[in-house]
Amino acid sequence: MARRMKNMKIQIKIIFLYFLALILSFFLTFSAIFVINKKYMEQEVGTTGVQTIKALKGNLNLILENVRQFSDLIYFDGNVQEALRKIDSSNIDPVIQQTIQKSLVKMILSGEYISTANIFDIYYNDYNSYKIGPIFAEGEKIEGTEWFRKMQSADGGSFFIHKSEGVLSFPTRAEKNYISLVREICDQETYEHLAILLLTIDEETLQSYFREVSGPYESSFFIVDGAGNYIISPKEMTHDWKRYLPETSMDGSGYEAVTVDGRKMICVYQNMEVEDWILIGMMPMNEVGIHSSFPSYLVVLITGLNLFFLFLCSAMLSKLIFSPLAKVVNHMKLVEEGSFSRMDVDDRNNEINTLKRGFNQMMESMERLICRVKEEEKVIAKNELDIIQAQINPHFLYNTLDAVSALALINDNESCFKMTQALGSFYRNSLNSGRDIVSVKDEIACIKSYITILNIRYDDKILVSYDIEERIMSRQMLKLILQPVIENAVHHGIQEKGNSGHITIKGYQDENELIFIVNDDGCGMDEERIEAIMRGETQTGKSGFGLYSLIQRVSLYYQIDNPVLIHSEVGSGTEVTIRIGVLDGEKS
Repeated sequence: MARRMKNMKIQIKIIFLYFLALILSFFLTFSAIFVINKKYMEQEVGTTGVQTIKALKGNLNLILENVRQFSDLIYFDGNVQEALRKIDSSNIDPVIQQTIQKSLVKMILSGEYISTANIFDIYYNDYNSYKIGPIFAEGEKIEGTEWFRKMQSADGGSFFIHKSEGVLSFPTRAEKNYISLVREICDQETYEHLAILLLTIDEETLQSYFREVSGPYESSFFIVDGAGNYIISPKEMTHDWKRYLPETSMDGSGYEAVTVDGRKMICVYQNMEVEDWILIGMMPMNEVGIHSSFPSYLVVLITGLNLFFLFLCSAMLSKLIFSPLAKVVNHMKLVEEGSFSRMDVDDRNNEINTLKRGFNQMMESMERLICRVKEEEKVIAKNELDIIQAQINPHFLYNTLDAVSALALINDNESCFKMTQALGSFYRNSLNSGRDIVSVKDEIACIKSYITILNIRYDDKILVSYDIEERIMSRQMLKLILQPVIENAVHHGIQEKGNSGHITIKGYQDENELIFIVNDDGCGMDEERIEAIMRGETQTGKSGFGLYSLIQRVSLYYQIDNPVLIHSEVGSGTEVTIRIGVLDGEKS
């Protein structure tokens, strides 16, 4: 019998002793508590959630009402009314624009929740003020929007919409989410239509209140419309919460218990009384302190019994399992110190001996792997050098050296000297002693050297203008970001057009991003070609690293989605916008 116990599987020992004594006790205890308190907890969490979401609704409605009041200031502003009455043509009058702009600036400085204010006159000309730009407004789209038709059928009141159906766009923030207040401005005397007022509230303004309510918990708050579409989505999209919304009507306020990935949660809802919008809260059951009505003395008694069983099982498990395992752990510590010795294995057939045999085999494998890793490190080092070498465009170097040779043959020593100096400067800046990071100043210097070489080769047909903010010249950035764009502008824009060309390079800082915009007046390209470039389906032989390689480098290094935006028209040139992050330690 004793021999049989020694050879018994550890798994069987655990099931027989630990499960019988401890797990059964805990299972019965907490099953009883769970059954007794399940409904009570749901009710308490639901009631707490309803109170929380009602308070949150009050804060959000206060923001929206504040925005409505600011719209009144513009509506009843005598200067704005007088200026709008004077508009009699589609051309913007500078005096009228200044008057309206002044009133908008005053309002947007006073309204902490308002990020953008736009007034569209009867010709849909845009007068605006905003806190963070740039912003584009396309007034000609207004008449095709659903909210315009709703405004026409309304009685002059204001209402909120989700975004603006393409009337407003943010070129450097394509994914920007916001809500807008729409209001028709009428002549206070004749009630004739004068303009349309559009006030926007950024999503982040509302998200800050959501975070304040969530606190340290994992609760999620968001706003949907009557069809279940997100107006303000959850900040962390860990689940598609729309799948768990109650299928019944969500008029007024209430709550419903739902199960999300096996986790019990309470879905709390509250009609915002703004359009058909509904405020939703998803609250985990275990995040709200619930005081059970279960008798405290009985809890203490059951806990004491469980502790007794825990002590008893721990003593038995220590003798049967933990002591042999402790010897294995001690031997592993010797291996950590560099002693690759084997464990002694007896003839008993259990998991401990199986573990020892596996450990001994692992030691043998590790010794073989160490030798293999040393060989692979040599190969990896060679591959890294090959990658760095592959970053240098040999065709550009060969073509430049051919040009230098030609200049030397015709004794054009000055041009030969300039090209050689420019070539050296270009590769000195681009290689940067093997480092990937350079200053904006060095990147621009590299571009200037590159343009010098091209102008010597192409008889000064390329004119370049630089508009770089002085404050970003010392900022650090990933090297060779602008060179592929300039190369494409010259070889596939200006040269294909067949004459001289002009390139402008603009750089500035927008919050924690550096923005570079490169414009050329080359032949341009159609949407199909732009989409092919963005997918990396460029033809063989494209210059430089190629725009697709540029996009991949910036995305991987800065963790930015869609860092490059291309806008082009055939025959009119191309504009390429590049967004990169300000590196840590330089953010202001």
